[in-house]
Amino acid sequence: MSLDIEAAHPTVAARIHGLDLSRPLSDTQIEEIEQASGTYPVLIFPGQYIDDSQLLAFSANFGPLQPVVSFHTAVEDHRLSPMVSDISNLDRDNRTFPAGDRRRMNFLSSRRWHTDGSYLPTPNRYSMLLSYTVAKRGGQTQFADMREAYDALPEELREMVEDLVLEHDVMHSRAVAGFTEFDEAERARFTPTQKKLVRRHPISGRKSLYLSGHASHVIGWPVPEGLDLLRELTEFATQPQFVYTHQWSVRDLVMWDNRSLMHRARRHYPDTDVREMHRASTIDDLSWSRPKHSETVG
Repeated sequence: MSLDIEAAHPTVAARIHGLDLSRPLSDTQIEEIEQASGTYPVLIFPGQYIDDSQLLAFSANFGPLQPVVSFHTAVEDHRLSPMVSDISNLDRDNRTFPAGDRRRMNFLSSRRWHTDGSYLPTPNRYSMLLSYTVAKRGGQTQFADMREAYDALPEELREMVEDLVLEHDVMHSRAVAGFTEFDEAERARFTPTQKKLVRRHPISGRKSLYLSGHASHVIGWPVPEGLDLLRELTEFATQPQFVYTHQWSVRDLVMWDNRSLMHRARRHYPDTDVREMHRASTIDDLSWSRPKHSETVG
């Protein structure tokens, strides 16, 4: 493998050095990045001074692009492209959201452990998050390895969860965060979906838990018993030995595999400071195949 890979965590994360993502990648480089993600589901590309179109071009190498899923920002108020999620606390005039703003409250659920897009019919495969600012204190992103957590489960618990199916509902995760002001149109847009709790990764071949704060209950179980199991599994899977904490630097691009991880954002201080990040995502469409590129070195 020709990539310059430096482990940032024994199982979860690695830095990829020497790539300029403003330039097209060769097929070999793309395939090596994807294979590396099977070992390290968090890949960090430092110092990427790219624009949104280049972020999207890079992301499109790893699956069909996911359009922005918007809750409390009207289309006319979006600062960015419909394909780039604005993970920022800024309005169209680049002013930070005031206390109590619906858009600010909507971001609070990202501080709970979750998996991007697990509530969608076709969930997210990869997320690519580009940092424009760095918090004075806090503001890290944490990632929990669901492969290592599955392997470490007590045998009895592993047998119990093997064939379970969970219901995922974005209204549930936001209600847990204390934010329930959704109108009927929003509820109709995001109907619950069902996903297997244990899945096998197509690259690594490893089994992992598919957990998320969006998971509301276990299909076929009484709701209280299902919630108790989900709480137990989440507490187990987010123990320190399974978690990598990413301390952001300006213009880090972090790519992670939602099929192997949960993640959460941490509070930054002071919260009135600008936090600007742009995210592109791909969906886990199993019918998709990567178009071939020239072998130009990026």
